[in-house]
Amino acid sequence: MITPALLRQLYRGPAGTCSGVCNPYRDEDPALDQLGAARQRRRNLEAYLERVGEPRLMLLGEALGFRGGRFSGIAFTSERQLAGPAERRLPWATDPPFRPTSRNPALWLEPSGSVVWDAIGGKAGGVLLWNSFPWHPSGAAGPLSNRTPERSLFLANLHILERLLEEVEGTRVVAVGRTSQAALAALGVEAPAVRHPAHGGAGLFRQQLAGLIPEGGVLH
Repeated sequence: MITPALLRQLYRGPAGTCSGVCNPYRDEDPALDQLGAARQRRRNLEAYLERVGEPRLMLLGEALGFRGGRFSGIAFTSERQLAGPAERRLPWATDPPFRPTSRNPALWLEPSGSVVWDAIGGKAGGVLLWNSFPWHPSGAAGPLSNRTPERSLFLANLHILERLLEEVEGTRVVAVGRTSQAALAALGVEAPAVRHPAHGGAGLFRQQLAGLIPEGGVLH
């Protein structure tokens, strides 16, 4: 289980110079966020982690996206999957305390997150979704855009990932994309990698992940 001490480190935000980075567990933009949004995102994350329980598999992405964790607080997860229409909602998110946090009346939906949850069958138990840089770096287009975290940025903040790996020792880790693979390598951790589902990678992601999670969900 992830400890409160690690969550406190996460909530404090990234270390060093972090231009264009939003810490959604502390930061609120009045133009984008509902009042109390940061507190709600912490609640969302903590309730999700309770549903994960003891993870057997961790899928490690690169960073929170503005359509996903920036407003949900959970990696590879959109607020519409937590609190949207029933057909979009994840099966484990049917009750409070899950709530949306953005001012977008339609609620944000991240395509990559939809692909990931579909690939793992929509079940939270035993599968931890996380990011090597667990905050939101925005792109040149502003706060509602994404960028790949620079190598110096994720290297300066590997303490979160390092502690997480200690706390979930024995969990099978799969890198989703090159950034997460590089972050693990910087910690001396060898892990299989799959294609990130963004930018046309959804089909290959599903194929590669299926090779690691055979029918029945038992890990290789």
